[in-house]
Amino acid sequence: MIKNVALIFPNKFKGGISSLAMQILHYHLNSYNDIKCDMYFIENYNDIKNKDAIIITLQYENDYFNVINIINNLKPKNPNAIFIGGGPCAMGAPFPLSNYFDAFVVGEIEGTNIMHNLINREPVETGVFYPNLNDFDTVKRIYPKSFNIEDYPLSQFTHPSGAYGEAFLLELGRGCPRRCKFCMAKSIYCPPRFKKIDDLKYIAEEGLKHTPVNKIALISPSVGDYKHIVDLCHHIKDINNDISISPSSLRADTISEELLKILNLKTLTIAPEAGSERLREYIKKDISEDDIFNALNIAKDNRIDKVKLYYMVGFPTETKEDIEEIINLSNDIKKDFRKVEVSINPFIPKPKTEFENEPFDLESKNTIKYIEKSLKKSNIKVSYENFNSMIVQCVLCRGDSDLGEIMEQYNKPVQFLKYLKKNNMLGDYLK
Repeated sequence: MIKNVALIFPNKFKGGISSLAMQILHYHLNSYNDIKCDMYFIENYNDIKNKDAIIITLQYENDYFNVINIINNLKPKNPNAIFIGGGPCAMGAPFPLSNYFDAFVVGEIEGTNIMHNLINREPVETGVFYPNLNDFDTVKRIYPKSFNIEDYPLSQFTHPSGAYGEAFLLELGRGCPRRCKFCMAKSIYCPPRFKKIDDLKYIAEEGLKHTPVNKIALISPSVGDYKHIVDLCHHIKDINNDISISPSSLRADTISEELLKILNLKTLTIAPEAGSERLREYIKKDISEDDIFNALNIAKDNRIDKVKLYYMVGFPTETKEDIEEIINLSNDIKKDFRKVEVSINPFIPKPKTEFENEPFDLESKNTIKYIEKSLKKSNIKVSYENFNSMIVQCVLCRGDSDLGEIMEQYNKPVQFLKYLKKNNMLGDYLK
């Protein structure tokens, strides 16, 4: 019997179509002869009915409100479906959603039959958190020690509205070899694993045959840490010199003349995270000011005239001097570049990280506004997320199943936050 499965990205199409998780899951599930899987997004999930399984990827905590609405809307129309959650939030702290899912996959599915077993309601002992049966802390995470070519989707769905535009997503590896204390990806995808260079060359070649696009997006927490990155980029250009290459992220200390030349970037994007050397050392970012300016000098030599900088504020041990260093560093960079943009957001203590028990700094909002006002004098544009949504994200990282009931009743982040404040509950989640 064919099992009909719905795979849902619980937000807008433009975000979901650029999600590598969606591409991999869709390919993986349809590789079984007895499974038919279709993709859905917030715009069309209401069309789902009479499915045997509904799988929702949990990439961002703030999507939990959408997730609860989706599940409540779909349960009556899919009375026999098993509801399965997965993704980084399921691996970190899925507790606010534990009353809504039958099972959470804790880990990565390549090289396993875990999804097939769950869809067929067969018992799975490793890598699955059943909210009504076992304890999350006892679940052993599953992960592929290496990646096989057969597990990777060569024919991908693309759309101009996606984060990378119409691009083939090429994952270099998973996990990160760096030490950042605040990074959840480092923890939940450890140990870091990169694909073999020959496999990546093959995937790039075949991917461009099956996904006719003019861009390849390189996906990895730190693209420049892949030791064969320049070789891979040259190979992609040898396939078709008109193909553009877009890295998901670059660390300042991995930028070289050869790499920037072949990437042909219009904007250099780097993440100092903190302004001062002292604080970067404390959070184990392992990037010095020399690394930053060396990368910037290479960018200038390659005629890049725009720089985007990512910072966080509210780190443990942060001082006023650290904040001033964000302003000073940004201003120094602006002297040499036509356009400098700064993205700055509050530090959120994520589960499974070294900082998971640190407090959330409510003063971060004033700090961000101060930095924005200071940098405006230098014509530096500052962007940031809605601060209340950042508070909600922190709460959901630390919440239990009781929060699910509150979210169901107050199903907008602002309403949810007002309820927590009114009932003097907010402080419990932030300290």
